[in-house]
Amino acid sequence: MFVIQDKKYYNKFGVFRNRIDAGNKLADLILKHLDVDADKTDVVAIPAGGVPVASAMAKKIGLKLKVLLVSKILFPWTTEAGFGALSMFGDFELNESAVHHYKLSDGVVKEQIKKTEEKIAKRLKIIPEERLIGEGNELAFLVDDGLASGYTMLVALKSARRFYDKIYVAVPTASSHAVNLISGNCDGIFCINLRDIYPYAVADAYLEWHDVSDEEMLEFLK
Repeated sequence: MFVIQDKKYYNKFGVFRNRIDAGNKLADLILKHLDVDADKTDVVAIPAGGVPVASAMAKKIGLKLKVLLVSKILFPWTTEAGFGALSMFGDFELNESAVHHYKLSDGVVKEQIKKTEEKIAKRLKIIPEERLIGEGNELAFLVDDGLASGYTMLVALKSARRFYDKIYVAVPTASSHAVNLISGNCDGIFCINLRDIYPYAVADAYLEWHDVSDEEMLEFLK
């Protein structure tokens, strides 16, 4: 397992104009360090924010774009922060320390997991079937717009192992904590903007940041 970063962007803010710029820069980093066989490689995006990044990256390298549905299990009082993640295949991970710290009951945990299942089910209905992850190639780049806690990517890796022998994680930005969490579960990590700063927010790496709607996501998947 290796971690490749661009050291000039270590602990920097405002590195990318937007997610498209991030995807292009990520492609450049990968091509600088790896010979990519387009016939044996897929780019697998985690919706919704990972889709624009992965789309730009796939176009620049010349790879097929697929989607793996994984979603954060959110705290009941926020639409942003989560205490774990769940995939379209039922794989999940809980941040047990967060569950204990916030004294979340079993009932609350089950209810939040149910809400996440419903969100994934809705997206499954709208994403073109040919874009969904399935029988894969030999290698996949698993892409999101950034890693804060790392739990979403951890679950994505577990699910993607059903289809790929080798998986590289490719993200524009990540916290060092997240990289440490997933490092034992992938074959390599490409990350331009690695930050060892607390608190960490994915949005800090972008000059332009907004939540990607399902409608916008579908435009990139056409």
